[in-house]
Amino acid sequence: MDEFTGFIEIIRDLIALFENMIPVEQEKLDAAVKNRVSFVEECMHKEQAFILQLKGLEQKRESAQRHLNMENCTFRQILESAPEEAAAVLRPLFDQLSSQVQLFRSISDNARDIIEVNLHVIQSAIAADSAVKSTYSASGKKNDNQDGKHFTSRSV
Repeated sequence: MDEFTGFIEIIRDLIALFENMIPVEQEKLDAAVKNRVSFVEECMHKEQAFILQLKGLEQKRESAQRHLNMENCTFRQILESAPEEAAAVLRPLFDQLSSQVQLFRSISDNARDIIEVNLHVIQSAIAADSAVKSTYSASGKKNDNQDGKHFTSRSV
């Protein structure tokens, strides 16, 4: 059991990290739904810090698995190979971690979909705006503005 102590702590740290990441991801989703770009950007900055922490924990997990001689094992394989005492502790932790990761992915996928839709709307609006470049003069004559002048440009 003692050889699994470090590995168990890393799994607990991963769970805690995802517990902190989920509210930020939910905030990003809510901001994307409300078209609050600055809030989305703020959440993405927070996510960058979480990603660095996640990479560090992943490296620790890989090292701990190497130490246990289970370098390329899945969590399920680790449970099967671990002593019963360690498996009894790990099983609920793996279930909790799996649940947290699934929830995070779900929220993240929804946020990504909303952001993609918002970008499509923006691109469509830009395309429509550029297609409607003609304006009218004071006399009512149509100006195509193909010479690059904006309708507010004036000669002095």
